[in-house]
Amino acid sequence: MNKKFINIVKIILYFIIIVCLIIIGIKKYNYYKSDKTYDSIREIKNNNVVSTEENNKLNHMYEELKSINPDYKFWITVEETVIDYPVVKGEDNDFYLSNDFYKENSISGAIFLDYKNTLEDKNLILYGHNMRDGSMFAAINKFKEKDFFDSGKIKIVTENEERSYEVFSVFVEAANDINLKSNFISEEDYIKYINELKKKSYYKNNIDSDFSNIITLYTCSYEFENARTIVCAVLN
Repeated sequence: MNKKFINIVKIILYFIIIVCLIIIGIKKYNYYKSDKTYDSIREIKNNNVVSTEENNKLNHMYEELKSINPDYKFWITVEETVIDYPVVKGEDNDFYLSNDFYKENSISGAIFLDYKNTLEDKNLILYGHNMRDGSMFAAINKFKEKDFFDSGKIKIVTENEERSYEVFSVFVEAANDINLKSNFISEEDYIKYINELKKKSYYKNNIDSDFSNIITLYTCSYEFENARTIVCAVLN
């Protein structure tokens, strides 16, 4: 093997290393940019939210976030996780996969409500990316741990109320097999749907509830190709 050939190989390897470092750097910058974006939005929440117990007619957080993005619907928090985000609803389920709360292109996208949903539906379906840095909906995978399943709480703050949900089902399913529903033809149809979610769950619990309303969190998972993690919780 002559020296010229070895030098060419070295140059190619150096080039590959540089390209890989650039790609890693761009990805880290995009993560950083996304984190800063949502940190700034959390400041709005922290500075403006008014206790619904003190004033059930006006929520300054809602008013301000709605003025920034008319697609804003409510705020979601999952206790003991980084999930603390505004929730939006687009005209489809594609736009907010790659656009943030400010409607700017983003690797993390946004947490968004199914475009067919209304807040009056029996099942609110929310989507979010499972980001490698642990942001967005990555943390809902913690519900696969029994202790967290038993204790984890989900809260949303709407225009004039705070809702608390208790998890009753967590499971992983292939994307093509998932059939989430937000509207039901009858109460019997709804109860049947709830029972199917319970059967799929990794764990069981005894929740004292009439299951009047539920919330469903949806994200990618990595157990197998096209796997999705689904977390379902009932309104307390």
